[in-house]
Amino acid sequence: MVALEPPAPWTEQDREDHLQRVMRNGWSRMRPFSFMFLLLGAGLAESGATREELTSALRSRENPEGDWAAACWEDAEDLDEEERTRRPKLIATADRYAAHHGRPPLRTHADVLDLLLAAGVVHEVPDAAGGAPRLFPQVPVPSPADVFPLDEEEAAVQRQMLSDSAYEGASQRVMQMFEPEGARHKEIVTSLDRLAPLIEGDPEDAREAVRLVTGNGDFTTTLDVSGLAPHKVFRIQCDWEQFDRTRLTFHGMTEDGKLAVTLTGDLS
Repeated sequence: MVALEPPAPWTEQDREDHLQRVMRNGWSRMRPFSFMFLLLGAGLAESGATREELTSALRSRENPEGDWAAACWEDAEDLDEEERTRRPKLIATADRYAAHHGRPPLRTHADVLDLLLAAGVVHEVPDAAGGAPRLFPQVPVPSPADVFPLDEEEAAVQRQMLSDSAYEGASQRVMQMFEPEGARHKEIVTSLDRLAPLIEGDPEDAREAVRLVTGNGDFTTTLDVSGLAPHKVFRIQCDWEQFDRTRLTFHGMTEDGKLAVTLTGDLS
């Protein structure tokens, strides 16, 4: 349903729920990256964001002022060989999504916002107080598959992401075991039976949580847990160097209104 008036100011929990939904339902895979950054920026603001305020979500080394007219695609010279190879397909796919909604090819951040508005993922609504247009995400934010014609390969990946999201909280609790009081342990000794109460689930939930934790390559197990007996003891190990290089972390908004993000080594 299209939003016709500004929603009530969001609570911290509302913003956290929005952040988690954006990251879990497929937007983190969408290119260009401003799809995700604009969705997060609009949702992390307490009462929506003006276009001027949302420029903070666009600022980068290449676009320090957050210019809406700046290119939404990275400079090809800054990409590695694999990324350069993928680039034409990513651009063509994004342009196909734009054409699906009757919009021009995506070349600038303004084009990306225009597409999000056309797809009903974001709404621009006059502020109740002064009438200034403010940008709000649709609630709950739809997944990319709800608004774009994904190909079957991408649709399958995103369906798996949605399935995995059921165990996201449990997997986070497993990872938190490696950082008690700020320490960084390289391994823990456990079993599915031991993990179950810690994640507030049963051994099968623990199995799925461990599977999700180890899917990124930075966490590994000494035994394959897919058919492991719940009582069997095994080790979960963490490669912190790879963790820091491959995990993308969001911290909300800074005091000056910027989106606080820790980029992976591959993206920074």
